[in-house]
Amino acid sequence: MLGIDTVILTLYPHEYAILRPWDFTPNVNRITELNPQDMGKGRFMPAVRNPSKHDNQEAGYLPYLTFYRGIRAGGMTHELRVQFSATKMVYGNSFDELLSSDIELMYKQVFDGLKYYGVRLFKGIDTLLNARVSAIHYAKNFPLTNYMTAHEAVTEIKKCDVNSWRDVTENGYTNNGHGYKTHSKYYELAFYDKMAEYYKGRRNQPVFDKDLQLQMNLFDDKKLVQPFEVLRMEARLNNARTIKTSLAKAGYKDTKITFDALCKKDVSQAVLKQQLAEMYSRYPKISDARAPDLYTLFSELYVQNPKRSMATILSAVGLKALNLEGGTRRLKDIVGTRGSPNLLRQVKVINHDLAYRFEQPEVFQLLNEQLDRFEPVHLSNFVEDIK
Repeated sequence: MLGIDTVILTLYPHEYAILRPWDFTPNVNRITELNPQDMGKGRFMPAVRNPSKHDNQEAGYLPYLTFYRGIRAGGMTHELRVQFSATKMVYGNSFDELLSSDIELMYKQVFDGLKYYGVRLFKGIDTLLNARVSAIHYAKNFPLTNYMTAHEAVTEIKKCDVNSWRDVTENGYTNNGHGYKTHSKYYELAFYDKMAEYYKGRRNQPVFDKDLQLQMNLFDDKKLVQPFEVLRMEARLNNARTIKTSLAKAGYKDTKITFDALCKKDVSQAVLKQQLAEMYSRYPKISDARAPDLYTLFSELYVQNPKRSMATILSAVGLKALNLEGGTRRLKDIVGTRGSPNLLRQVKVINHDLAYRFEQPEVFQLLNEQLDRFEPVHLSNFVEDIK
């Protein structure tokens, strides 16, 4: 599988021509004729071309275009950004995952979509393959087994202490805990209940995945063969620097950030595995210490760590008990900004310096196993057509 979802490409003036500028809102010609002093306070003027209902009925799923002109350090510049969901481009829905063999079809669909809009690429489809990627979302669906629910998986994942590393927005807990998102300015790592997204979208309720429109008729002509739970993971890399940093961490430092170079199975798999490993490094591992009760845990910690102070060992037992209730985030909310640094230092000592036996939580085991296999998930695995 390919493991990609949303992609934003940037095309530069020498790579394309807009043959129908009046189709954009506002007309592209009005923006290109502006003088620098007319550009406004932000020194930036956009024009958009989004698909209408008629466009989608006539041509299928189409990309979203944004032409913009702005003042930069090097002077006036204008570019065309092309945004689309790779899975919708090929399968028409946001559930089915792309196969490696779908890559040529995806390129053709994007190229044909630009042609439909009247955008000419000077070097044909090669322009598309070598286009600079401004944002890319690597993603994977995880069917949950052993009667685990997506809500339980999200609850376990959000125990990870990411607040000293990235922000966790309160609305990241939307859908009654069905979604969890950590982020920095140009980066997001999201885990959410894929099925909850679908049903809330159908009811026009707030959804966790707001990148592009949802496929609202996914199950209209189908019935479930078996009940299923699906957890979705997305690493959303939203500018060139973030993409380069993430690639370097995943072992692809010298990879070009072009469309063709980033749409590779090995790249997406490596990025997702590295992102999950980094997330797990923040998990309070004392929570999964292998002990039948807290007294046994205290005894084992005391024996296995003779050089550690009694205060540290008692802190570890206390952290174990409190994490079973609500996780490190809830503790940080209680102690506030003044007490958080001391709490984090103590957690670091407990997680990394104390010797004890623990088991990786089931959800991290499952996600790692499926990332190792990296097999595509399709709707046909769970439903059948209604005859």
